[in-house]
Order: sequence, then C-alpha cells, then structure tokens
Amino acid sequence: MGLLSRILPDSLKRWIVTELGDAEEKFTRVFHTSADWIVITRLSDSKIVEANSGFEAISGYRREEVLGHPIRDFNVWAIPEQRDELIEELMKKGQARNYLAKMRTRDGSIRDCLVNCTLIALKGDIHSHAVWIARDITDQLIASEQASAAFRLTPDCMTISNLRDGTYIEVNSAFEREMGLHRKDIIGKTSQQLNVWQDAEERAHLVMLLRKNSTVSDFPATIKLGNGKIKEMLINCALFESRGEELMIALLHDVTEIRAAAREILNLNANLELRVAERTTELQKKNFELNCALETLNIAKDQLVQSEKLAALGALVAGVAHELNTPIGNSLTVASTQEEMIKKIASQIDTGIKRSDLKNFLAEIGLATDILMRNLTRAGDLVTSFKHVAVDRTSSKRRKFSLSELTAEILLTMNPTLSQEKCRIDTDIDPTIILDSFPGPLGQVLINLINNAILHGFESFAVGTIRIYGHYSETGEIQISIHDNGKGIPADNLRRVFEPFFTTRLGQGGSGMGLHIVHNLVTGLLGGQIMVTSNQENAGTQFQITLPLVAPYIDVAINE
Repeated sequence: MGLLSRILPDSLKRWIVTELGDAEEKFTRVFHTSADWIVITRLSDSKIVEANSGFEAISGYRREEVLGHPIRDFNVWAIPEQRDELIEELMKKGQARNYLAKMRTRDGSIRDCLVNCTLIALKGDIHSHAVWIARDITDQLIASEQASAAFRLTPDCMTISNLRDGTYIEVNSAFEREMGLHRKDIIGKTSQQLNVWQDAEERAHLVMLLRKNSTVSDFPATIKLGNGKIKEMLINCALFESRGEELMIALLHDVTEIRAAAREILNLNANLELRVAERTTELQKKNFELNCALETLNIAKDQLVQSEKLAALGALVAGVAHELNTPIGNSLTVASTQEEMIKKIASQIDTGIKRSDLKNFLAEIGLATDILMRNLTRAGDLVTSFKHVAVDRTSSKRRKFSLSELTAEILLTMNPTLSQEKCRIDTDIDPTIILDSFPGPLGQVLINLINNAILHGFESFAVGTIRIYGHYSETGEIQISIHDNGKGIPADNLRRVFEPFFTTRLGQGGSGMGLHIVHNLVTGLLGGQIMVTSNQENAGTQFQITLPLVAPYIDVAINE
C-alpha cells in the first residue's frame, strides 16, 4: 500500500479502503488534507522527507522550503530535551504515544501539541525513518486550565468522585475549607470514610437518580463538615465516564442560612398571624367599647341639648313672669281701689249723694279704668309674645315671620336677664325682611349667642353691649351679625368653639353645647352658614350668620 499505508492508523486505513478504494493517490489526498501536523524525517540526519498541509498551517513553513532540510534547522522544538526524550522512547519501543510537547512556529509563538511518532522502513531500510503526528491542543489546554481554575476557585464546594464507591478524585478549595482538610488528605478516600453524609440513604438516592437521568439538579442533602457542624446543601451533579469508570462531578451549594431564614420567616408569619388575630380581637373589643362610649356621648349630648332648651325655656318663663308681675300687680292694685270706690259710692247712694261726689267718683273710675286697661294691654302683649316664642321654641314648624318682630319678642322675654347682667342690646334690623323659615330654631340661635356673650364675653365687664344687625346681602340672602364688645376669644380656642362639649367654663355654668347647637341649627335646619371672628383680645367677638329667605325643605327635626 505504500508509504502512507504504514503511517496512518488502522481505523483510518480501513475507512479509506472502504470509502475511497485502495489507491495511493487517495492516501496522499488524506495525508495532505489532515488538520494535524504530519512530518516524515530520516533518523540519521533528521532531514524532512515529507510534510503535509497541516504542518504548513501550524508551523508557518511551506512544504517546499523544509523538504530536504534537517528539522532542527527550523527550531520547531521549543524544548529540545522533549525531542530527545521522544527519540529515546522511539528507539526503545518503536513508537511514542500522546506525548505533550511545546512546538515553536515560524513567528516565534509556542503551541502545545500532543505528539505521536512511530518508526517506519522506507526503501528496505528498516527503522530508517520516523513519522511525526502533532495535534495542536493549545486552545483545549487553555480552556481546560480555565475550567480547572473555575473548579478550584468557585465559592461553592465542588468534587469529582467515583460513582460506585464515592472515592474522591478531585476537590476544590471551598471543599477543603469546609472539611478542614488538605486536598492530599481527601483524594483517594471515600465519602463514607470522611463521614460526609449525615444520612447515607441520601447518597444512595442521589446515585440512583444520577444513573437514571445523567444529571440531577437541586438535590437536598445534609452534609457533615470537618468541625462537626451540619449544613444543608443543594447538590447539582452530572455523570460522565473516564477510562471506563463512572464519575460524578458535583457542586454543593450551602443553603443553611437561607433555609434557616425561610424557617424564621415561616415562624414570623405564623406568629404574625397569631398577633394579627390577637390584635384584631383587641381592636374589635376596643371598637365595641368606642361604639358604646359614642352611644353614651350621643345620649349625653341629646340630654345636654334638651337641658339647654329647658334651661332657656326656664329663663324665658322667669323673664315673662317678671315682666308680667308689674302690669298684673298694677292692675290688681287699681282693681282693689275701684272696689273700695264702688263700695263708698254705694253707701252714699243709700244716705244721699251729692252731685260733686258723683262727678269725683266718675273721674276716679275713669282714671282707674284707663290705668287698668294700659296694664292689662301690656300683660296681654307679653302673653302673646310668650305664646309665640314658647310655641316656636318647642317645635320646628316653619312659617313666615318678620325678623325684626322675632328679634323684638326674643329680647322682650330676655329683658330681666339683660337688666340683671347690665347688658345693653342695640338692634339695627331691616323691618322689610320676611323669612319663610323656622322661627323657633332661629330664636334659639339668637338666645344662645346672646347668652354666650353674657357668660363668656362680659365676665369681668361692668356694662356690656351687644349689637344685632340684620340686612339683605348683595346676593339676596340675609346677613345677621351679633357683635359684642367683650374680651374676645383666644386664637387657640377660636377654631374649637363649635365643637361639642368644648367650654372654658366647665362647672361654672358652661356645658359646651350652646354654640354646637347654634352651628347645627344654622347649617342644618335653617340652611345657612355661620362664621366667628375675634381679631384680638378685648376687641369683642362677632358671629356672622348667612341665611336664605326660604329655608330648605328637608326633613330635619330638633330634639324636643
């Protein structure tokens, strides 16, 4: 078969014979198209007698310029001692296999090559020539070194072990560190000898899965460390073969802290749910207590409102009684006098009466009658006013009424209180203002505002003045202003005056409900607005009320 048939491996020769036929030119084609470096040299002088295209590609030398020249002239052996070792083995055994050598190219770069060589006989000269086949594995070695560095330096534990008995073949630095052992003390020992597995059944299960699937991901295992500590690991591993042995490469990721944190979170969640349930129960209890307290406050509020109304009505009755006392007393005195005069004239008629006595009697009777009529008329007017105010105060019926007349009636009933407190009321109300509204609630608003000024504004004043104004606004609404010249309201209290139960005289005649009732009546039933201003102390307070001429038709009732 010629020269190439003695050079090429048997498997390649069989393929060539089968596929291409036993032809020298076809062997030559395979020889020259091989990607490996193939060179034939003469042993006696190292001259190159043949070189392929692979040699040209790797070394950078052209075939024509190397044929007939000793290979040492091209300095291709970066380490000449390696060639000497190969020649020595070649002469001893007739061949050398898989020898790792460094070869130099024409541009001076060094390539790692896997060299195979064998002795051949040419022209009947036994062992006169050698065939050199070199495969460039530089890139593979670099990748292998990178993989080896990654294996050594990865922060997770990595091992390569025999699948059959667990003997460690290689481990990385992280595994050494976790086990507290040097690599030399681990390699060659089994995982059982090092007592690595907390539960041997876990390894048996892992081996079963690996043989079934070739790879296993996130296998949970409990691993014992050299210091006796137990760690929870997730193992990712793959099965591969080397020299007929089943090997396992495994990466062990420590999830001890993560699992502990997860358990802590679960405990916290469980405790949180318990705390939420307890807190919910507590809040429900507090809510129930608050609802009870609110209901109690509402009852107290209603009672205070009723007390305010009754107190105001009592003051009204007292005032009317005081006002009625004078005209009725005068009438009673005149009536008594008339009775005496009638008895006297009756006795004179029996004994004889003079013309002059009759004239005197008639004059006195006429005067007494006039005094009696004036006092009874006064009492009648008071009773009429009282009836209007009393009916209005005890109901929320709407009707048309004059604002000036309502104000006059209110002030008439409050006259005793105003006289006793030395308070003067000045009014300036447009007599043409007719409201279709609720006179009772509006009267209560005026009484509460006047009483508030007397109770709080004129506390240390000898004489106080309250001015009440009532006029049309530019928008056609009614503006009512109640302005006193009292001590005013501090800024901190001004924003709270309409709050229920807020008072600066608790236990001294103040319930904290008067102005709250005013606000509710004005903004609710009467359909208006109310504002309070008090710019500075001792400058008085002004309540500004805006009301529509016709109150809204809504179903709003006043506590009676």
